[in-house]
Amino acid sequence: MQLEESTVATPADIMDALRTGTQKLHDQTESGAFNDALLKGKLPLDSYVDMLGQLLLVHRALERRLRDHRAAHPAIDRVVREHYLQEPYLLDDLAYFGRNPEQVEPLPSVQAFETQMDATAKQNPASLLGYLYVLEGSNNGGRFIARAVRRVYNLPDTHGTRYLDPYGEQQKEYWQEFKADMRSVEFSDADRAAILEAANQMFIAVMRLHVEMYAPIAATKPSGGKCPFHHG
Repeated sequence: MQLEESTVATPADIMDALRTGTQKLHDQTESGAFNDALLKGKLPLDSYVDMLGQLLLVHRALERRLRDHRAAHPAIDRVVREHYLQEPYLLDDLAYFGRNPEQVEPLPSVQAFETQMDATAKQNPASLLGYLYVLEGSNNGGRFIARAVRRVYNLPDTHGTRYLDPYGEQQKEYWQEFKADMRSVEFSDADRAAILEAANQMFIAVMRLHVEMYAPIAATKPSGGKCPFHHG
């Protein structure tokens, strides 16, 4: 898979800058075979649960760093709200499927991403908001994905898809809240560049994770499709 970097000019508005500056990678993510198989019910349930386990490790890594930098970094303190920290939702889902979260081993793509995140955050902690932007934005389409997952795996409304649909009817309200808080911060040019770079890193990390997870079943599953990463 060839991964293209975005070269879109950066608008003044931080949210517009993130949307346009990640558009190419966003579009590449939408073509992923893993998500297509998930939506069509052609992905084994175990693979879906494995994905939740890997995402737990991603969220733990990000959320630990967000907490560590909150006190010293006003922008992080201003933007990050407790309900954005989604480790509990992933733990709920894994518990429903009988998975022990402490036994989840990171795949190489997740290990590499955590190393990259650590280096990026040490250089500029504001970059953490770029990772958060992608994960929060994924909840916009996550409600659609959650409905499909419940249907294809015959899951109840309240179990197994809490991570995909964490906010329910409050999704639009929380996304508007996130955008407003981001826009309320006067980021420096260096901060803006770091946030955009991190957002693109996040999209690439998700694609690499999906490719790695899909590889064992690629011979029997179709390619192409949609993903939950809608950031309108």
